[in-house]
Amino acid sequence: MTRYNMFQNYNNVDNPSYANNTANKVHEYGEEIAKLKNNIERLNLLTEALWKLMQSQGLTEEDLLKAITEIDEEKKQLKKAIEDGTATDEDKGTVLCPNCHVPLQNNGNMANRCIYCGHEIIANPFKT
Repeated sequence: MTRYNMFQNYNNVDNPSYANNTANKVHEYGEEIAKLKNNIERLNLLTEALWKLMQSQGLTEEDLLKAITEIDEEKKQLKKAIEDGTATDEDKGTVLCPNCHVPLQNNGNMANRCIYCGHEIIANPFKT
């Protein structure tokens, strides 16, 4: 069988297994897109609420734009340092266990647990 024939058989839309697999993937992607949309809506609401709180404390749009610019520049510098190989573990956001001083593994949650001593630490919510 030639590559062309294998490709035709694989992409044959009349093939029931191909159609089922495609339908399953479309369904999975649809669910993932819905979750992402919900996350974006939640983050927009959170951002709006935080901005209202900041304004009530006397901060202005100029203050916000200045902070955004500073953070953006810091991220660009960090990315460049990582690419250059000059970034330290601290620059990269590596968190050491305060109990045994071993780097914590980021499990994607707010709380990280040291795999060596079991100590739990609440991580920075803005670091991924």
